[in-house]
Amino acid sequence: MKPIHFAFTGLGAIAKTHIVALRAMPVIQKSPFVPVLDTLVTRNPDGNREQALAMGFQQVTNSLDEALTNPTVHIVDICTPNAMHFTEGTAAASADKAIYFEKPLTEAYSRTEELMNHIPANTLQQVALVYRYHPAVMKMKAILQEGIIGDVLQCNCSYLRSGYLNAERPVSWRLDDTISGGGAVTDLGIHVIDLIAHLFGELTDVHGETNIFVKERPKAQGSDERVQMTVDDWASFFYTTKSGVRGTGEVSRIAWGSDRFSVQIVGTRGSITCDLEKDITPKVSMLSGATPALPVPSSLQLIPNDKTTMGVFVDSHFGALNHFLHRYIGEDAWANEGLAPTMKDAAHAEMWIDRILRSKV
Repeated sequence: MKPIHFAFTGLGAIAKTHIVALRAMPVIQKSPFVPVLDTLVTRNPDGNREQALAMGFQQVTNSLDEALTNPTVHIVDICTPNAMHFTEGTAAASADKAIYFEKPLTEAYSRTEELMNHIPANTLQQVALVYRYHPAVMKMKAILQEGIIGDVLQCNCSYLRSGYLNAERPVSWRLDDTISGGGAVTDLGIHVIDLIAHLFGELTDVHGETNIFVKERPKAQGSDERVQMTVDDWASFFYTTKSGVRGTGEVSRIAWGSDRFSVQIVGTRGSITCDLEKDITPKVSMLSGATPALPVPSSLQLIPNDKTTMGVFVDSHFGALNHFLHRYIGEDAWANEGLAPTMKDAAHAEMWIDRILRSKV
């Protein structure tokens, strides 16, 4: 097996999800490669060193340059706050490293456009728009490709989370628009818009609105000082695709008791419904009342099976990273399926998010 060495920037929750997925790969699947946790780049190397070494990292540093000049590092996995992605991405590309970006690419669409211009065309890159690797999404894509529900008329998506309803939750980088770029529509909306584009093709129109319902929060845990919020905690939009599909999207970070990622697709012969928070197989309802035989997409090979699943969230990250590593060694059986989410795909979604943010009321 070919060792492929990773440098990570950041050790937050999403970085730990990537790390869990990478560490599990040689346990769950026999592959032609083995991911190696080489270098962790963190602002607090002394505080994180013991845990990082226990995770399997060989080196811990606060210097990205040190990681990039290390000839053993093949891939840089960028898991820092959004506003740091530009500098880290351009530096990694200049060092001729492959790059795996967390989403979004940057904190602003204009910045993303600039980043796109700085990354050479021959740089291997991928963005963690991981719902493409959700088992139910893989199956929905195959169902649509086989035309089982006929011509698609509309699709409505609702991605609801609840953790920010508590007005006493203190400010973090995700609630600072200079670092995150936005709230629910940036954090969750990029997944919704990319899912729509992945299933139905390029979007031609998106318009919507955002709102800030929780107006202020403590500056820090236990602090009496309050800070005015500048990022949305809810957004809704209408969209149209080039293929003629129309529908709505809703995202929220304050939907207490209603956490879900529901997808409802209506075609001329039936419908597909699914909650990506809990379902691994979509429900297909035919107008005729028949129960169709559903296709089994080959891309399911990229994720853990029913006996080795780590839950759909981690499994989807596993599939995305697994695909990226296959692409890295030049053995991509899914190269012609448009599965891998690239910077171009992320930028397409971020363009529409920018439009929604500019129309906020």
